[in-house]
Amino acid sequence: MTAIDNHRTPATAGRLPRRMGFALLAAALTAAVLAAITPWPRGFQGTPTGDAELMSELEDALGSRHWQHVAAARTDGDEVTFAGTGADEHTEFEIGSITKTFTTALFADAIDRGEVEADTSLGEVWPELEGKVAEVTLESIAMQRSGLPSQNPAPSFSDGVMTMLSNYVHTDPYRGDAADIVASLNDVEVGEPEPEYSNYGFAVLGQAVAEVAGLNYSDLVRSRLTEPLGMKETFVPDSAEGLTHGFTASGLPAAPWTMGGSAPAGSIRSTTHDLSIWLRAVSDGTAPGAEAAEPRTEFEDDRIGWAWFTTTHGGSTITWHNGGTGGYRSYLGFDSKSGKGVIVLADSANWVDAAATLISKPADTEAADSARRDSAAKSGTQS
Repeated sequence: MTAIDNHRTPATAGRLPRRMGFALLAAALTAAVLAAITPWPRGFQGTPTGDAELMSELEDALGSRHWQHVAAARTDGDEVTFAGTGADEHTEFEIGSITKTFTTALFADAIDRGEVEADTSLGEVWPELEGKVAEVTLESIAMQRSGLPSQNPAPSFSDGVMTMLSNYVHTDPYRGDAADIVASLNDVEVGEPEPEYSNYGFAVLGQAVAEVAGLNYSDLVRSRLTEPLGMKETFVPDSAEGLTHGFTASGLPAAPWTMGGSAPAGSIRSTTHDLSIWLRAVSDGTAPGAEAAEPRTEFEDDRIGWAWFTTTHGGSTITWHNGGTGGYRSYLGFDSKSGKGVIVLADSANWVDAAATLISKPADTEAADSARRDSAAKSGTQS
C-alpha cells in the first residue's frame, strides 16, 4: 500500500491557492448579492409630512427598526395634529385588528336597534346549529372569552396547506367566504369560556351581526358607521386593488390581506384622517355603538370592553386596540380623562404600540410596556 505523501509538489502547491481564491471570490460575490437584496434596519423612508415635532417624538418612542412609511395623528380634544414620513393623513393603510372596534360598534348598535341582545346566542342567529357552539353568546365573543378557537378552521385540506405556506411567502392566510365561516361552526370544538384572543370569534361575530341586519359586513360598516361619521377613506376591501404591498419586519414585501369571510376580524383599510374622526367619536360617545369601549371585565393584565382594551397606570387610563397584518401595524388609543389620543399606521410589520407614550404621563410608560407585552397575543395571523 502506498503511503499518503503530504509533501506538496510545486504543481499541487499552486492549484490549492487558486481554488481557495475562487472560493473566496464566490463567497464575496454571494455576500454582496445577499447584502443587496436583504433589507437592513433603518429609519422611516420618504419625505416628512405634517408636524415635525410629533414625528420626532414618534421616532424616539418607536426606536430603530426596519421601518418604511408611517402616518400618525395626535388628538387633544377637538385639535388634531398629523405627521408622517412617506405618507400623510390621507395615505391608505391596513389597520388590522383595529377593525374589531368597528365590529363591536356594529354589535352595540344592533343592540340599540333591537336586532340582538348582548346574550343572544349563535343558535338564535343560526337555528341549524347544534351542541355547545349554539350556546356561545355574542357578548362572550366580543369580550374574547367565548371558547372559540383563536384561528379559523381551514375550509379544506388544500386551504390549510395554503394558509401554512402563506407564512413563508407573505400572502393573505385567510381562506373562505362568509358562508364558509358559518359552515365551519358545525364542526368547531368549543373550549372553556376563558380569556383567549380569537380572530375566528370576531369573524363569527361580524357575520352574525350582518346576518341579523340583513346586510353583508362591508355594507354594514359603510351604512351604519363610516357614512354617518363622514369617514370617506375607510372601507372593507374586496380585493387587493389599491395597495401594492406592505413589508415584513425585516423589510421583505408582504401582500395585502382582504381576509374574505374573516373581514370582521381585521380587514379594514383607513387613514389617520378618518381614524382621528373614529377615535374622537368613540371617546366622546357620539359614534354609533360607542359603548363598546367601556371596560367590562378583566383580560390578563388589562380590562376589556367589547374588543377595546383599557390599561391603567398612575394617572393615565388608556383605552386602545392595536392591529397587525402581514405587512402593516397599527395602534389607536385615547385617554378619556385628558382628552388626548394617538393613532399610528405603518406599512411595516414592526409593532407601533409604544406610541402610547405620546399621550401618557412620563411616569406612565409602563402602560406602553404592557401594550407591547400583549402584542403577541393580540395580533394577526393576527390581524
